[in-house]
Amino acid sequence: HFILRQKSSVKNIDFKDKDKENGGTANNTRKVAAAAAGGTLFGAFTSGLGLFGGMMAVGVVSADSSGNKQSGVENMKEKSLVLACDTYQEAESWVNAIEGQIQYLSERNLKGHEKNSDNQYRSKRHIPHPEVRLDLVEKWITAAKWSLFATHEGIRILQPQSALEDDSTFYESFFAANGALDSNFNSHNKNTHSLPCLRVNLPINASITDTFACIMNFAQSGRSGIIKSIRIVQCIDNFTDIIHLKLDPVYLHPSWTAPRDFCLMRYWRDNSDGSYVICLDSTTHADCPLVQDYLRAEMHGAYVISPPSNKSKNNIGNGAAYLEDEGEGSECMLTFVAQVDCKGWIWHAFGYQKRYLQELLLHVLDVRDSLDVERFLHVHFDPVFEAQSASSSAAGQSSATAAAGESEGSLATIPPPILSPSMWSTPDASTFKVRGGSYNQDKVKVSSAPNLFKLAAIDLFEVPDATRNIASHPNNRVYLANQRGEKFWAFVFNIMVPGPPFLSFVAYFIADKSKIYEETPFGKIARPFFDGNDDEFRNNRFKLIPKVVDGNMIIKMAVKDTPTLLGNKLKQYYHKEEHYFELDVDVGSSSVARNVVGLAMGYSKNIVVDMGLCLQGNDESELPEILFGACTCIHVDASTAKKL
Repeated sequence: HFILRQKSSVKNIDFKDKDKENGGTANNTRKVAAAAAGGTLFGAFTSGLGLFGGMMAVGVVSADSSGNKQSGVENMKEKSLVLACDTYQEAESWVNAIEGQIQYLSERNLKGHEKNSDNQYRSKRHIPHPEVRLDLVEKWITAAKWSLFATHEGIRILQPQSALEDDSTFYESFFAANGALDSNFNSHNKNTHSLPCLRVNLPINASITDTFACIMNFAQSGRSGIIKSIRIVQCIDNFTDIIHLKLDPVYLHPSWTAPRDFCLMRYWRDNSDGSYVICLDSTTHADCPLVQDYLRAEMHGAYVISPPSNKSKNNIGNGAAYLEDEGEGSECMLTFVAQVDCKGWIWHAFGYQKRYLQELLLHVLDVRDSLDVERFLHVHFDPVFEAQSASSSAAGQSSATAAAGESEGSLATIPPPILSPSMWSTPDASTFKVRGGSYNQDKVKVSSAPNLFKLAAIDLFEVPDATRNIASHPNNRVYLANQRGEKFWAFVFNIMVPGPPFLSFVAYFIADKSKIYEETPFGKIARPFFDGNDDEFRNNRFKLIPKVVDGNMIIKMAVKDTPTLLGNKLKQYYHKEEHYFELDVDVGSSSVARNVVGLAMGYSKNIVVDMGLCLQGNDESELPEILFGACTCIHVDASTAKKL
């Protein structure tokens, strides 16, 4: 294994004694490693690499389990070759070169064993760093020549031209030449058949960012094809994670296949031209074991999301700049290329492997359909809800109540918040930019004044379905506080996350309602918002200001720090009672929002997000704006949700 010491630009390459675990294989590897450590392979290492000038062999050291140096070779528990390099990048290159040479010699030493042991000691070719792999994938997709394999409902399925003779000759030869193909994946044993490689191109009427978020999340509501579920097993870094992908059974005449699953390393990047590349490669992970009734298959695949060619490169600059310039009506081209080893009984003959792979490729239709829904008006009419809303609106206006004090503490602590206080806090309002007093003339935004409402608690409920007016539920803290006779007025912000599992993220803010009736810019908007009955007015005034403080690159791209009138994009519901006002946001009413929120939930343990709540001021008399509430979500663990 390799130990990276970045500050001193030194790589330690340690070969641990695992003979007891791996038998002769480990012994052979140790012999090769010893040869490398002895310096006999320096010429092979540096051949054609141009690395020798920046490297110095510091020495070969060994240590016992207690860390004491030893000179005896026979008793060594660990061997280390220490290489000192001028730069970190040179050290990285040396690691790849040395490991590749060791694997090459291991393969050669084990060649005789493979012939007599039915691939018992199959070698593992070195897989390059994901960044290198991304370059290779892009190069291969561009260089390959494709021909028509089949047409399914107007969708063209393509195959490499070389597939007319050998299904994957080009794919195998290209990646094998670059050291990027795992020999375990597509063995060249004469008794096995080559695995098919297919490609599909599909234009998408959505921005590349929305398409990227949809692919990375793939919410259940958008799945109608072969994909059953996607689970994030581990987030490795900002560009890499491990996922568990499950597929439903497929009907291949004359019977159904068993369901398949994959353990995949997924890594991605955004290019300077605005395009995205997402690679999928089979791997293993301790938290992704074999699943009963599923066959563990293997895959190499890649998505390429390309922007329209008529975009001026002078206006792009980089991927982030391109994203900011995208409009709602933008489009992109989605390409998906995959090669799959289905395992199990699926025959190589009669096109069964290709038929199965074709079913997998067609999941891009789910991506297209999920995003297409956003281009059309959502028509909603619920007679029961409308009647309840009218009844609620008939209630009289409540008088202003005294602020905070004992009632506030009781509402905040009884019962204790479901979401641990370590996972939420109140951010500094001055970090949010809102419209200034002269915004209509100079378009200048200023830091907000302190929040008008005080964050009391946050609950995370698991509910059977999207639940509106959650404050009226008998087990909700607002209902319980009212039953105890406490005097308060609360603003309840309920984000309904689609499932399963369905979740309700509920933030409670305690306020002095008299602030609504003050002659201030906020009061002028707040009175018709909280006391009126015009939902269209409310939709055009309630504004959410998100801000990713710390998080994955995907989240930062998907959740832009842009104020949004949620009511113009999502369905919102309003409930007005004497002691509270509740605003419910239905994330499931928009497939784009559903994908973005689903993506954020998958990475929730690794991100910190601020949310500011504001009422938009349009006229000068309504400016400057001010936050009436805000909250910070800190590494939220969605598994702590409590059933309501």
